[in-house]
Amino acid sequence: MTATAPTQRYQFRNSPHQLHPLQEMLDPVTLDDLTRLGVNPGHTALDVGAGAGSIAQHLCELVGRTGKVIAVDIDTSMLNPTGVLDVYQRDLRTQPLPVEPGTIDIATARCVLEHLPNRHLLLHQMINALRPGGHLVLGEIVYAPVSAHAPADGDNELITRVVHTILDVLAGRGVDLHWGDKVPSVLLANGFEQVHTRWVAETCAGGSAGCRLYADNATQLRDRLIAEDLSHDELDRFAELMVDPAVLVRGYQFASTTARKPR
Repeated sequence: MTATAPTQRYQFRNSPHQLHPLQEMLDPVTLDDLTRLGVNPGHTALDVGAGAGSIAQHLCELVGRTGKVIAVDIDTSMLNPTGVLDVYQRDLRTQPLPVEPGTIDIATARCVLEHLPNRHLLLHQMINALRPGGHLVLGEIVYAPVSAHAPADGDNELITRVVHTILDVLAGRGVDLHWGDKVPSVLLANGFEQVHTRWVAETCAGGSAGCRLYADNATQLRDRLIAEDLSHDELDRFAELMVDPAVLVRGYQFASTTARKPR
């Protein structure tokens, strides 16, 4: 897929193997941002690309029974509507967000916009949906060099090669791995205030959430990785290393940006 292809889609399936490690890694950052911004009972929240629903569920707890959370995803099979949570299935490449302008107090999107060719249009929909004084919480995986520490030098080189090839394959298929770095400038250009970004990357041992995520990404992209001159034996060895507690890898770098719409 290319950045201009109308069929561009999210590269990974909504599955527990993909989403649960992602949540385990990134939820602490996103939840800390939500707490800092002060989501209150009675607020209306929007979660774009809600996935398995961990952030939507936390938003439900914050807005309480008098609030509302709107969760949107192309695959809603892992989302369960409640009295507070409304769930909408939408293909955001072609369908607009199911919200009215100026009705949202806080809007979140994590590891979504960088995958979509219409990311700027979708971001502007989120901006228009916000009330004056409302907040955005936007998070993306961004490109960063990978380092690995394994008992054998050859394994270090293999881990680094596989992870860099995953990133190259994603970039080659239209994923903007620099989008998270661009977000602050885009929001400032739209007049947002209190724009703040932090970049987070931590080491992860074999068997941890970060390594399980690497392993699942390699599995889902296996055909593409083979086409990039990795062998089946190398990918099988990579899978073994990702569950080896003697292995330590620098995890994906995550950029989380918060900002407030002017009142």
